[in-house]
Amino acid sequence: MTADNPVTRRTAVLLERAGKKQKARIWSDASALLSNPSSTRVEVNLGRISRLADDEAPVFVPGKVLGTGVVEKKVVVGAFSYSASAKAKIEATGGSALTLEEFLKKYPKGSGVKLVR
Repeated sequence: MTADNPVTRRTAVLLERAGKKQKARIWSDASALLSNPSSTRVEVNLGRISRLADDEAPVFVPGKVLGTGVVEKKVVVGAFSYSASAKAKIEATGGSALTLEEFLKKYPKGSGVKLVR
């Protein structure tokens, strides 16, 4: 694990434990992506999420969601962090911008969740 930030490290460990407990590879993969060095950390724009999201499938971003782009559908997004504009745009369309802990509680097994990088 290369994350130097204690919050990032704690979150990566939380994801790894959830992956082992639930036998859900998605959380182990997300932990590995979150542990990347800051220069290669995942940052995803809303436009990409909007293109990749299905109508009912939740989306998880193991990094930061940025506010560039338009969200035209109601999406449930879980992420490590959000820009203020991204969170506002998601909630304006009736979607949900969940923290990592809230998302893990709602989708513990990760079934049906799309991992976006």
